[in-house]
Amino acid sequence: MFNKNLMSIFFGYLVVGVAVAYVFIKDDQVDAVANKAVSEEMSLSEARQAYWARDMAKSERLYRIITSTDETNINAWGELGNLYYMQARWQEAARAYAEVALGLIEKDDLQQAAYFHSLVNQMDREQSERINQRLRKLIKS
Repeated sequence: MFNKNLMSIFFGYLVVGVAVAYVFIKDDQVDAVANKAVSEEMSLSEARQAYWARDMAKSERLYRIITSTDETNINAWGELGNLYYMQARWQEAARAYAEVALGLIEKDDLQQAAYFHSLVNQMDREQSERINQRLRKLIKS
């Protein structure tokens, strides 16, 4: 009887321990995602501040860091495209805007995607073709 009660208590502690460990692991994962989002937003804010201060080199570096870490960040791609556009760096602007258009297609915002596609089409036919290919795949599926 004593051993059965002892085993029940031990099993109860084991179950509670596993549940607590799971909660801590989940909390750490949530914290990591939240910290990443805050860090990216701070970086985007820094890139914007550098842009408005006309520190184009710093702004470009920060936007490129953001887009290399998060290739789906449409805001960073768009603002990087604006930076290139203002410097008459057409092919680089077209590539950045193409990423925006492709991201908008994925989000099913075809009206905005069409706007960026028209910009890209005027600057770089090769980047425009990337968008056309994605649209063709979308139509087929």
